[in-house]
Parts: sequence; structure tokens; C-alpha cells
Amino acid sequence: MADGRQWETDLKPRLATSGIGGADFRTRGYYAALALVLALSLWLRAAFPIFAIGTAGHDDQLFVRLAASIGAGNWLGDYNNLTHAKGAAYSIFLLANHITGLPLKFSEHLLYLLAAFFFASLIGRLYNTRWATLATFALLAFIPTAWNPLVGGRVVREGLYVSLSLFLLALSVRCFVGQKAASVAEEAREKWPFLVLLGLVAGIYWLTREEGIWLLPSIAILLSFWIWSRRKMLRPWKLTVFFLFLPLIPALLVIGTVNSLNYFKYGVFRNNDFRSSDFQAGYGALSRIKHDQWQRYVVFPKDAREHAYRFSPAARELQPFFEGPGGEFWRNAGCTNMRITPCPEILSGWFMWALRDAVAAAGHYRSAQAASSFYQRLAAEIDTACDQHPGECLPHRQTMVPPWRGHYFVDTLRASWAVFETLLTMDDAPVGVVSSLGSPKQLAVFALVTNGPLVPPEQSPGGTFLKAPDLVSPGDRIRYEMVQSLAKAEIIITLFGVPAAIATWLAWLIIAVRRRRACAGLVITSALVAALGTRVILLGFLEATSIPSNMMLYLSPVAPMALALIPTVLFGVVAFARKSD
Repeated sequence: MADGRQWETDLKPRLATSGIGGADFRTRGYYAALALVLALSLWLRAAFPIFAIGTAGHDDQLFVRLAASIGAGNWLGDYNNLTHAKGAAYSIFLLANHITGLPLKFSEHLLYLLAAFFFASLIGRLYNTRWATLATFALLAFIPTAWNPLVGGRVVREGLYVSLSLFLLALSVRCFVGQKAASVAEEAREKWPFLVLLGLVAGIYWLTREEGIWLLPSIAILLSFWIWSRRKMLRPWKLTVFFLFLPLIPALLVIGTVNSLNYFKYGVFRNNDFRSSDFQAGYGALSRIKHDQWQRYVVFPKDAREHAYRFSPAARELQPFFEGPGGEFWRNAGCTNMRITPCPEILSGWFMWALRDAVAAAGHYRSAQAASSFYQRLAAEIDTACDQHPGECLPHRQTMVPPWRGHYFVDTLRASWAVFETLLTMDDAPVGVVSSLGSPKQLAVFALVTNGPLVPPEQSPGGTFLKAPDLVSPGDRIRYEMVQSLAKAEIIITLFGVPAAIATWLAWLIIAVRRRRACAGLVITSALVAALGTRVILLGFLEATSIPSNMMLYLSPVAPMALALIPTVLFGVVAFARKSD
């Protein structure tokens, strides 16, 4: 193995000679270009008001309601089956933004632009060229998802999660691929603020969505590079352990604070029910009952329900809901959304909510402890029955992941390819505004919490039908036309640029392995490819087995990374070739 110095790019001289300190004409032009991109991006984003969905009780409305409750000093409100259904981070962000008085979408987009610039500046410093910073920032600043009413227009946690994901990756790059110091102690002294910030962002990130592990492979690549490139200076081990574990302290502090608030308010030390062992045990127990006939996306069909009712008193308490109007509501909701006819059963993407509604209807969501005890009792009774009748059950399960079937591998590959195609085309980048939905009272709450503005509903309170596109100014129409042109350009760039970047990265990786020599640019590129691949495969698996996931809303966290991959590879290959010469 070659010396460790061959496995890294020493960024210290690059950072020192990045040339961003002179007050010459070129420097002023560079900063003017950055400011222009920032201002133009914010100006364009301001033409797209909030698409409020006041009827989305499990999504948009829930976040707004929780934010209002926190603001009223009642934390997450009176306990029910939705209190811990989603992480609290986005609702806290809504409240913080409400206090500033800034429009929500302005704040979300500004935070995203800060994350984009931070990442772009790292790429520029890495390759010692301002062109890399400017190209990366411009590409990220005009991302089409910001103008998509079903993604950027909604009041959902992706509005925060996209920025957090990009910040988390960029901070990992700054901490683990940044310049190498003479010792770990010196590096810790220089990087500790970024390590602390990394932990804070990671904690908020974890409290925003449930599937946070998708970025772990990327972070593992960056962390492995740090360990390998510094393998000869890792002793004393105490300093190395301190450096690596420092981010965990603020991360655990953030998560622990929310968990503690939930404990003092509701008696459970958790931040999300879907991560809790009791809910997963109850869900997993129901999903282990064998079906007479397998049906895709169906977790708990009628024959399995009848088995459960026969052997479990807890399951029998859920029978009136599942076999009544409540079960019919969720059955129709899932099949209508997925356009499945005839409609077989409650589909898995909606079963998790139907189960929680059924438990609430049975009276077990009067407190968090009561709900937890019920799920544990349900799991114990089903598991006991399965032990007595093993032929009617699958092995013990404590997870929401569907039981594996042999064809899921091929199904996941096909679905992942379809998801990748959606990412490359940005789902054809639909841009525009959509009329808000909900009652006047619901929309008034949205406007109050988010600081507006909202797209008006199609029907005004007086009964006059008004379509949202007719309520925009001529100036906004100019912005719409500009956005449509930019969106088409970005689609072309991603459609051809991302596959080319991946192919180039693969060739770059092969050459580096053969020469037993890697560099920071290749490591960062590998982390971006890992993020893209992990997110696409995760959504492909969910699409093939569980819930409809091939949509830009779920792809939005990785979309900036797909765009950033293009200039990272382009400037990286040029730098690699020059160094090879």
C-alpha cells in the first residue's frame, strides 16, 4: 500500500491560496455574480406562494397544528394517535420562522441557498478555483423542485429536510476531508466548531424524518477517508476518540431534549412512534400472520384479520374499526391514490394510519403509556398464538418492513430504475401554483403560522370561483416564464450530466484503485454517488413492496446532490488529470 500522502489531497495550501482575498476587479466580479445568483433565486422563489392543504390532517395540517400548539406553550398538545406520528423538528422550525415574521417559503429557500453555498464553497476550495464554486452554486440555486407546487409549495418537512441533508453532507466533508493538520489535537482545535455544528444538524435532521440512515453510507465513506489518511497520527487514541465522538454530544443533546420533553409531558422517552419498539412489535405481529393468497401492498387482509380476532382479545378490540366505516375509509383512500381497481384491502402505505386510528377508536390513545401497553399486549397475544400454530405464521417480526419475497429483488431493481429516471427528469419539473385546499378557518391558521402568502382557494368564501393563475400580477408571469426556461435547462443538464458524471466517476475510481492513489475529490464524489444510490434504491424498495415512493417529494433531499455531482466530477477529473501529468 502506498504512503498515506498518496491517498489524499492536502487542502491546506489550497485553502490558503484560494485567491478569494484580493480586492481586484475579478474578485469583485466573483462576489457580484454570487450575489446576483442568490438574489435572483430568492426573487424567483417569491413568485410561488404556499399551496396550503388544510385537509391534510396527517401531513401539512398536522405540522401547522403542532407548531401552533408549541407556540401556545402546550408542547405537542393533548395526546392522541398523531402526537408522535411525525418528528417535531419541522413544527419547531415553523414556530421559529413565525416569530421572525418572514414568509415561510422565503426562510426555507434562504436556508437551502446557505447550504448550497457552503457546499459549493468547499468544492471551490478543494479545486482551488472560483469557477467551481460559482458553477456549483448556480446549478443548485435554480433547482426546479423549489417551484414545484407539490414539493416546494407545500407545508411539509421536506422544506427543511432538503437543507439539512445537504448541510449534513457538506459539514461531513468539511470535518473529515478538510485540510490535514500536523496532529489530531491540532486538527480538533481547528475543526471543533464544525464538529459541534455537524452534531447539531445531525440531531435536527434525525428529528425531521424517519429514514435518516440513507446518508450513513456517504458519511461512512468520508469518515473512512479521514481515518485512513491519518492512520499514522491517530495516537494517542483518546484524542482520536474525542475528535470522532464530539459530534455525538450535540446530536444526542438535541434528540435527548425532545425525548425528555415528551417524557415529562406524555410519560414516554421517544421522539417518533414509528421508531418505537412497541408500535413496531404490534405492527410486525399482525404482518407475520400468513395470508391465504398473497397480494402486493397488503399487510393485514381479511383472512389474517379473522385469525387475529380468533386468537387475540386485543385484536378483537380493533374489529369494529377494521370491518366498519373506518376500515372502508382507509381502503378507499389507498386504492384511489394508487388507482387500483378492484380495491382489495387496506394497502400498506395507509395501513399504518388505519392501525393507529383503530387503536384510538378502541380507546387506547388516552395516554402514551396506554397506547404503548396495548401494542405490547397485541404483539404478545399474536406471538403466543403463532407459537401454538406455527404453520399459520411467519417467523417473529418486530418491524414495519414487509416480509421478504424472492421476487422483491428484481421488483426493487425495476422500481429503482424508474425512480432514477424520475430524478433525472425531475419528474418533468412541473412549475406553477395550485389553488389551496381547505375551509376558511383552516387556511387562516396556515396563513397565521407560516406568515403566508397562500395561493387563494379556487372558491372564495363568497362562493365565487377564482382560479389561482388568474390572480397573479404581470410581473409574476414574467417570473413564471423565466422559471419554466430555467427548469427545462436544469432537466437537460441532469438528464445528460448525471449519467455522464456517474460513468466518469466509475472510470476515475478504477484508475485510482489501479494506481493505489485516491484524492479528496474522488472521495467527495463517491459520497455523492452513495447518497444518490442509497436514496434511489430505498425509494425503489418501498415502491416495489410497501408504499408509492416514486415521486419528487421523496426525491427532493437527494436532488441537490445529484446536481452537485456534475461540477464535482467535472472539476475533479480536470484536477486529477493535471496532477497525474
